Amino acid sequence: MRELFVGMYNGDEIIAKKGDLVMRFVLCILLMALSPAIAFAAKGPMSRSEAQEAAAKGDADAAAAITMTIDRQICLNECAKRAYNTDECIYACRPGLCNPGAERPYCIAK
Repeated sequence: MRELFVGMYNGDEIIAKKGDLVMRFVLCILLMALSPAIAFAAKGPMSRSEAQEAAAKGDADAAAAITMTIDRQICLNECAKRAYNTDECIYACRPGLCNPGAERPYCIAK
């Protein structure tokens, strides 16, 4: 296999084989292709429309969150029972918010 001159490092030549460069290129393409899947794996808070889209693509947690749509006032009461401060509860119980990554996935009705 032919070797390619890549650069200098402390005066020593760094040589890479052509196959190494191809392998790095393929790895970069695979990482870019997996990026959207990794985004859904995060399971952070999302809008109801995002949760519906994820559920349509087979995300069981998003589907469970949509199924467990609760009223905002119930959310605020349950949040307060768990000793969270008011600001945290208001943020977590925003209308239209879905949290498929929660211990019990849920959505808040609009």
